Formats: sequence, structure tokens, C-alpha cells
Amino acid sequence: MTWVAWRQQRLLTLVSLGLVAVVAAGMAWLWADVSSVLPMDLGPLGERYSDFLSYVPMVMLVLPVLLGMFAGAPVFARELEQGTHVFGLTQSVGRGRWWATKLLVAGVPVTVAMTLLGLLNAKALGPLSFIMTSRLQTPMFESQGIVLGMYTAFAFALGATAGLLVRGTLGAMAVTIGGYLALLVVVGNAARPHYATPEFTASGSADPGVWRVEIGYLDALGKPMNFAAGDCGLDSFPKCMADQGIASQFTRFHPVERFWDFQLLESGIFVLAAAALLGAGAWAVRRIH
Repeated sequence: MTWVAWRQQRLLTLVSLGLVAVVAAGMAWLWADVSSVLPMDLGPLGERYSDFLSYVPMVMLVLPVLLGMFAGAPVFARELEQGTHVFGLTQSVGRGRWWATKLLVAGVPVTVAMTLLGLLNAKALGPLSFIMTSRLQTPMFESQGIVLGMYTAFAFALGATAGLLVRGTLGAMAVTIGGYLALLVVVGNAARPHYATPEFTASGSADPGVWRVEIGYLDALGKPMNFAAGDCGLDSFPKCMADQGIASQFTRFHPVERFWDFQLLESGIFVLAAAALLGAGAWAVRRIH
């Protein structure tokens, strides 16, 4: 059964792995190149890599859903469209084994490859954090670390399960795009800021690389205040703040040291979501005729 599943999926699997390998080669070159010029002044380093880094997040955000669409969605949808699933289900192999084998053969290689790519990215992008947004913020958070593999696992599970339910490759691909983007946006905006209690500083400044989740103003007693910045001129800004009773600025932030903790928490969310989808797929495969 494993050999049959591999023969059916090998073209898309090899193409998917080849795509990941090309991207990994680019990131390995970046890592080697950065390592060869460090230490050096930050200014020249930023000029050298800023254009390249503007494309990295776009590629990394798109890769998981592409793999979900082209490696996950056709796993079952193509057989259901062509009617060839009947041959597999009428053999001595049970439905559960047929379903699980196809998922493992097609899904595990791309998930492992994307996890390794994410770890490579974390190494390559680390020295360049000073010219990027915080590693905890979108889009840099999604572009590196173990979450890249878990995003892929979710997108693959979504595509495969959608194929069982929709029974059409194009429909399953559309569901994969919509579901992946929806969960990515919701988690990044609604969940990630609350993975831990933000730290607080009343100085109005924080170390470079932190994720600032709130910036505001305090009066002399340390109570938050609203500041009507539009009523102040540029030349009299400090005096205008004092006239409004503002004594200092505060910042709530997540320190960059929480990066790997946040990676584990977000990975857990996507693993649970993928598991729920696979549960739905296990239910759906029993109802295929």
C-alpha cells in the first residue's frame, strides 16, 4: 500500500520538495554570506540585504498554502474525481489504512522539509534582525522557526480533508487558501499578543527588537491618559504635553527572548487545528462509496 501511495503522489511530492530545496538554497546562501562579512558596520550590512529581505516574508507566507494546495488537496480529491478510489477501497486494505498511508506518504516529507527550512531561516535571519521588524511580529514571525512546518501541516490537512468533503480538486484548493489565510490572520492578531503578559516600562522606550503591543501616556500619578497630539505644534510638543498633564510615556511589550516560547505556543495551535481536520477526514473517509 505504501508503494502504491508513493507512486501516485511522487510527482507532486518531489516537485514540492524541490521547491522547498530551492528556497532553502537561497536562505543557506544568505546565512553563509552574512557569516562571511560579520562583524561589520550595521549600515553597510543593512544596505546589502534590505532588498533581499523584503521578499523573504512573502515567499515564506505563501509556501505553506501552496504545498497545502498542490500536495494536500489532490491526495484524495483527484481519485474521487476520477473514480479510482473504488479500486483502492475494494482491495484487502481497510479504509483507515488507505487514508492514513496516503496522508503519511504525501504529508510527512513536506512538513519535515518546511520545519527544517524554518530552522534554517531562523539562523540566517538572526544577525539581520536590526533591519527587520521584531521577530515576534508579522510577517517575520511566520517566516522562520518551527511554525513554518506546522503551518504546512495544517494547510496539508486542510487540503486533504477538503478534498474528501468537496470531492473536487479546485474546490479543495479554494478551501485551503481561505482556511489557511483566515486562521493565520486570526491567530496572528487575536491570539499571539496574548501568549504571555506584556512587560511594562514607563520610560517610553524599550530594547531594540521587542514587540510593542501598546504605547500610551501617564500623568504624574502614573495613571494612563489620553493625549491630543493634534492640538500640539511641533515646536512646542513637550510644553503641550505638560499642559495636558502628561508626565511620561509608557510601553507594553514582549521581549525578543520570548520568540521560541511563542513559536511553540503557535505551533501547538496549528497542530491542534490540523488534528481536528484529520479527525474530520477520518470521519469522511468512512462515508465514501
